[in-house]
Amino acid sequence: MNFYEQYISEFLAENKEVSLEKIGVIKLTGNYVDAETQSVPVEFIYDKRAETSPELADFISSRSGKNKMLIASDLESHLTQAREFINIGKTYEIINAGFIKKNNSGVYELIPYSQAVKAQKNFNQPATRSTRTRKKGSGAVQLFTLIIVLAIVGGLGYEAYQFFLKPPPQNTSETESVDTTRNNDTALNAVNSADTAHKIYNANDSVQVHYIFETTNLLLRAQSRTAKLKSFGNNAGYDSVSNGAGKLYSLYIEKRTKLSDTLAVKDSLAKFFQKDITVKIAPGQ
Repeated sequence: MNFYEQYISEFLAENKEVSLEKIGVIKLTGNYVDAETQSVPVEFIYDKRAETSPELADFISSRSGKNKMLIASDLESHLTQAREFINIGKTYEIINAGFIKKNNSGVYELIPYSQAVKAQKNFNQPATRSTRTRKKGSGAVQLFTLIIVLAIVGGLGYEAYQFFLKPPPQNTSETESVDTTRNNDTALNAVNSADTAHKIYNANDSVQVHYIFETTNLLLRAQSRTAKLKSFGNNAGYDSVSNGAGKLYSLYIEKRTKLSDTLAVKDSLAKFFQKDITVKIAPGQ
């Protein structure tokens, strides 16, 4: 969960209203919480001349213990980035309230959580690759668990080998394996060392990639978050693994990507979600 998104949500809950620079004003219109989505009713007023609530920086500074001037500067940068994503057709999440997006007229509007969930329920589409994979049974889940464990252990060892032990590559073949494209996406190579140990890829090959943006131990969170993203046209999904005390759910965006482009896609999603992204080739490649 993003640092500023969380505090903006808390400020709104306590003060009933928050103004975001060049985005608009969000107001609470009631005190009840939607039982299905855990969201609150809000009203959004688009105002491209709006200024950020001056109390917001004080609020975040007091809660986080960080310097107010630094918070104010970082908050301005955060909202600038949020507007950039809204303007290219993405959504900006106000936690427990909804998503801000730009409509066809160029005006910002807020889609409440409740409306996003209803849209997802009415959305009927064929099962995705991830859905079909989950239906294959516990054997597939166990295989996926093993892959994750191997990816973590193998990835660390692979990185050490790449940087300290591996001799310089010789240009004796037109085809490159994934481990010779480290500059394109080191993170993907580390994961692929375990997932595709016996497969050879060319830098221009395209594969189905899972860009994991969140992990949670709450099934409801995994279901509602992916449902919201799917309602806005994103190919979102989640997988689960046992962690001893229950299950851990990995939420991801699945996208077919050329290996040389994975770093660019990863960076773009990291800016959108305001979170670190873990890159992993989808099972079955």
